[in-house]
Amino acid sequence: MNESTIKGKADQKNMEKLEYTVRFVTPAFLGNAEQNAQWRTPPFKALLRQWWRVAHAPKENYDWERLREEEGRLFGHAWLKNDKDNQGRKVNSRKSKVLVRFAHWNPGQQNSNWPGGQMEKVVTTKDDKGRVRADLYLGFGAVLPPKGGSSIILRAGAIAAGEKNTLTAGFPENSELKDVLLLIGWFGSLGSRSRNGWGSLQLDGMTLPTAINLRPFVRELSQCLTLDWAHAIGKDEEGVLVWLTEPKKDWRAAMSALAHIKVGVRAAAKKFRDVSKIGGVHLLGYPAGGDWTLREFPKEARLSSQLRFKVFDTSKGVVGVIYHVPTKLPEVLRSKLTDKQKQWLQANELSVWRAIHAYLESNSRISRLK
Repeated sequence: MNESTIKGKADQKNMEKLEYTVRFVTPAFLGNAEQNAQWRTPPFKALLRQWWRVAHAPKENYDWERLREEEGRLFGHAWLKNDKDNQGRKVNSRKSKVLVRFAHWNPGQQNSNWPGGQMEKVVTTKDDKGRVRADLYLGFGAVLPPKGGSSIILRAGAIAAGEKNTLTAGFPENSELKDVLLLIGWFGSLGSRSRNGWGSLQLDGMTLPTAINLRPFVRELSQCLTLDWAHAIGKDEEGVLVWLTEPKKDWRAAMSALAHIKVGVRAAAKKFRDVSKIGGVHLLGYPAGGDWTLREFPKEARLSSQLRFKVFDTSKGVVGVIYHVPTKLPEVLRSKLTDKQKQWLQANELSVWRAIHAYLESNSRISRLK
């Protein structure tokens, strides 16, 4: 990593510049407007905003309105009502103070012919007869089953595992963006199905975090569940809610391990279900599959998982990372539930997550981050 101070325009004084070599540890389903795989800066800037909220939220006492104002002033906006310049004059918009640049915007090198290599199959049915390859299970939609042939294909190609680029980030001095880049190095992923481990980013020189490293970005599980937006890594009585798989020989083996874990997590959540049809699996994401559709939710309802996967390349092998960024079910969806479903959710939300964490603790092939 190279670090220096750079001079910008009048509104970009006292800027810092960080430069990293970035590579994808797993294939990234990251596309342009034509849905072709390509390196692009807008998704990375969105990733910076996502993790900036986690880094900055404690300073605003997790007040989303104050956080939103600070985010607009840093990353740019055209919507803040009470923004003023240095002379106290009202401004209707503001340019971003964050500069992001890649050395190239090359197309991804992985075409629609999915690379060969052994991937384990996971059991997806109670009778053990339903089996599907781990890459298809974790990437369905971007990864497609064979059609008349024997090979899995991709919907629109990918940036292949191992592809590299040079990232340059410029930002105001004394901001949290150094912390943000640390969080991205530890947990960041980009593109479709990125919360399942696809598009796992690695920044050169970074190693896995420790629980002590994460202390500024951690909050108690029960407190996290009072807010419906991602603002912290969770922790419970046993420590930070981050688990690591055993080191694997390559990304395929690591993704296979994560696929098995996801099956177990969903099984733990499915043990919770009310006669009103709501259940623990709805906290893992929506649509929830099978007979778990909620008629109260609009057809276009979507909810990404707050239990996320990342793949990290270490000196001892490739490690799968499971981490929890806890939030309560978003109010926009919660408001659609019946009164009985809301009551069930209020009584069981924390219990569901404790059961999922207990499953992760009981899995002998993964361990809690120390």
